[in-house]
Amino acid sequence: MVKKIEFSLSDFKELIESNCYYVDKSMFIHELLNNNPRSVTIIPRPRRFGKTLNMTMLKYFFEKPLDGSSNAHLFEGLAITQYPEIMEKQGKYPVIFITFKGIKSPTWDECYKELRTAVSVEFKHHAYILQNEMVSDADKKIIIDIIEKKADIHDYKYALALLSTVLYKVYGTKPIILIDEYDAPMQAGFEFKYYNEIKNFMYSFFCAGLKDNNNLEFAVITGILRVAKDSLFSGMNNSANYSLLNDTYADKFGFTHDEVVAIHDYFTLPFDIDEIKRWYNGYSVGSAKEDGTFTTIYNPWSIIECASIKKMGPFWINTGGHFLIQEAMFHASAADKQDLIDLLDGRPVTKTINDTIIFNDIYRDSTTMWSFLVFTGYLTWSSRNDRVGKTVAQLAVPNFEVIDSLQNMILAWFKDERCEHKIKFEEMVSGIRDGAPKTFLTLFRDNVLASMSYFDLGLDGESVYQAFTLGILVSLSDTHEVTTNRESGTGRYDLCIIPHDQTKAGTIIEFKKYDTETEEPLDVLAAQALAQIKEKKYTTVMRARNINKIVKIGLAFNKKVMAWEFEVQEGDEVVRRGAYAD
Repeated sequence: MVKKIEFSLSDFKELIESNCYYVDKSMFIHELLNNNPRSVTIIPRPRRFGKTLNMTMLKYFFEKPLDGSSNAHLFEGLAITQYPEIMEKQGKYPVIFITFKGIKSPTWDECYKELRTAVSVEFKHHAYILQNEMVSDADKKIIIDIIEKKADIHDYKYALALLSTVLYKVYGTKPIILIDEYDAPMQAGFEFKYYNEIKNFMYSFFCAGLKDNNNLEFAVITGILRVAKDSLFSGMNNSANYSLLNDTYADKFGFTHDEVVAIHDYFTLPFDIDEIKRWYNGYSVGSAKEDGTFTTIYNPWSIIECASIKKMGPFWINTGGHFLIQEAMFHASAADKQDLIDLLDGRPVTKTINDTIIFNDIYRDSTTMWSFLVFTGYLTWSSRNDRVGKTVAQLAVPNFEVIDSLQNMILAWFKDERCEHKIKFEEMVSGIRDGAPKTFLTLFRDNVLASMSYFDLGLDGESVYQAFTLGILVSLSDTHEVTTNRESGTGRYDLCIIPHDQTKAGTIIEFKKYDTETEEPLDVLAAQALAQIKEKKYTTVMRARNINKIVKIGLAFNKKVMAWEFEVQEGDEVVRRGAYAD
């Protein structure tokens, strides 16, 4: 009987007992135990990379069922059963399993209610301890109040410590603590402006339950980010972090190429494995091998959905998590926006990354922004140099699905309601499609005036021009080849827009920024930019594609002030000219 594949199930027991196809990650247990886990193990991974499924697998492996039954049948046929010394630990421990997955409340009060519910659910799971004489009446009262969500905030902060202490008394065996998606409330707090409240709560919660807890066997914590320097784990000297940079657990979250090939063959998917690779592979994990390559991981969520419906598509990007990514890119400097252009244009960029994220630096620190994009799954590295305290990496977009996501988020900038004036971005881009430079340039000027502050420009205004270049790059990607800073003729143009349809107009744009040293007038700079296009023969690349109609634009700017000069050429004849200066 062919097993079904189900992307909506993240509970290990339910998945196995439903006879679903399972990619065997049971050796995660072996690696965990061999890694001496008498500490707090923190494993950050991008969203939908199999964290919850792995955590529930740990739960069912270690937990001693309350009714005296066994979960050993769940592991029949899995790789872990080949290790009898590991299997001896199966079903021998009390387990505390708490998930903060899905907590995304817009206010602190609502978030606190959800936190209480998450803790209450686990206390209710262990309600049998209320019948045990080893538990004091005072502890029983607190436990009942927590279950009924009537306890005060102090009791919830120390709930993890209390439950582990009581379970040790009842079982005579130290419990294992599993916390899934620990940083979900932190991200919500940052997004909805109650970050200090959630940070203070989580710090007390984790420190009480995990730091110097003599009633703890070990703990495993998963999330998307490691938020260490925000004081969550600063009080713990017993924690170890295993991010995407580490070799440990490198192939335990996400699918390897061999695992994807097995899925492809088992379900006889109607597309080539190379096409799947182009869409969903590319996440580097761990350090470089001897040949300089890295272990690469496929996005498991997208692979499962792809196999389930037997169609290709942008599945992972539709599962949420865009806000902080979009905001980080939105607040980027002009230089960082240029680097985003390079990434979408297929060129890698070199950046310093750090697997310790400081939320408050996401919008103001370039290193934090690029690190955030890497560890949330929007970028990966093709090479890296690990130095003391930092990693310098060559970054790239991992696959086609993520490129699609980044393009959509960039286009959303121009539809954001925070902009005081409605930006006529589509109309502006239509001026390029139609080969109408005056329409394009007039609307470009209006849009710049309307959105200078919107794009967080800093002092020189260059960021808005990079933002609009990004917008042009992604909005025309279906009908045009849009490239930046490429060689053509005897130089490198700034922006080249080549239509797929040879009967349409192509466009070359050269930007000139006002120089305070030379103080050349903007109209002179615009003329120089147009002359540079002609002198350096930037149109060579279009002539090679048999594009007959070419628009050449020289555009000079100084913050909100600009000038331009353009020519429209058909064949060897210039059929239209125009110029403008503020």
